[in-house]
This record gives sequence, C-alpha cells and structure tokens, in this order.
Amino acid sequence: MSVRVAVLLAAAVLAGACQTTGDAAARLLTAIERMEVTTARLDMQAVAQAQGNEVLGGSFDQRIRAVGVLVPPDRLQLTLEGAGRVQELVIVGKQMWIDAGDGMRLADKVPLGPLSRPTAPLDFIRGPGRAEFGGLGLSRGVLTYRVRMRLNASELQARMRSDRPVDPDSTGSVEVEIGLLDGLIHRQTFEVKEPADPFSGTGLRTVRTTYTIEYWDHGRRLEVREPQ
Repeated sequence: MSVRVAVLLAAAVLAGACQTTGDAAARLLTAIERMEVTTARLDMQAVAQAQGNEVLGGSFDQRIRAVGVLVPPDRLQLTLEGAGRVQELVIVGKQMWIDAGDGMRLADKVPLGPLSRPTAPLDFIRGPGRAEFGGLGLSRGVLTYRVRMRLNASELQARMRSDRPVDPDSTGSVEVEIGLLDGLIHRQTFEVKEPADPFSGTGLRTVRTTYTIEYWDHGRRLEVREPQ
C-alpha cells in the first residue's frame, strides 16, 4: 500500500469513527470473535511495578516475557523468560505441560490468570466498559484502529476471572490495536493499578500490573503438539 493510499484510508476511518456511535465497541467485539478462531504468533510481556516507602525498600518491578504460538481453540506453546524455573509451557485441550529445567512434565492443574487456557488473554479485553476510539496506530508495520477503555473496580472484577475480590479503589485500562484491513487484533494492553495492603508491613503503596501482547503471522499454518 502506498503512503498516499494509507493516509487517505486513515483519514476516512478517522472521520467515520468520530461520526459512528458504537463503532469502537463493534470493532472490538468482532475482532475478539475472529481471534478466537485465528492462529497467530505472539509475544506477551507482563510487568508488575510496585511503589513504596524508600525506608522500607522503595520500589521494585518484576518482568516476565513469553513468546510462542497460538492455535485456537485449545493449543498454545510459550517459551518464557523471568518466570522462575519455568522455561517452556504447552497447553493442549485441558492439559498443561511445563518445563522447569528438567524436561516437559504434565502439570497437576492449570492455574488461573492469563495462561489458564490458550485464548484466556482475550478475557482481559472482553467485558463491561465504555469502548472509545483512541486514534490510529502502527503495530509491526500494520496500520491499526485503537480502541481504549477506562475501567473501574467492578469492570475489573468481571475480567479477573478469580475469586479474589478487587479493591474498590482499583482502576484499570484496556487498549487494543485492530488492523484496519484485516480486522484482527495486532496488539493489546491490559493495565491494573491497585493499592497495596496497608497492613502487609512492606511499605508498598500501589501496585501496577501491565500485560502487553503482540500478535503477528495471523492465519498461518501453525502447529502445537503434545510433548512426547
């Protein structure tokens, strides 16, 4: 696509987005439904940052990176960095295998959270909240339509998929970049900011957790097999 065509297309989409009610929500819903049946490579980065009293140790952050292959509806392979001993993870159906440095072994149970099942990360961007047009973007060379949502505590709770209650003072946000031409998700960011437990004795005040996932090679012939 030439630069001129890309600029004209972007301008047309921008104008339409400002005039069409519910356009952002409709695009997001359609993109999520399409990603549930589309293979892709992905790069997920999870960052937990805590801010606190300098006297008690101050701030810290933890980072985990996972790169792999998604084959919906029930297959996922990831190579991990920063996740302790875990080096690789494979999900096939309702079973999970983990390599903690001693070869692939079948896990006793599948944990909750972003890796509970192959398409679980989509649950973070699906749910209640007001979707708004957030401008145009670029993800790995693909022109994208950005959808943004600001989330309150109850809207966060609907996305956490766990029994742990969300603090009423917690807030969050979602940003999704949807390809203008293919309607697929190319990048998604889910952020949660919550107050730390004041009685923990750590001196921490707030904890900010961010999950960012980039998708590419959509629709390619990708495979994830059960470990032998």
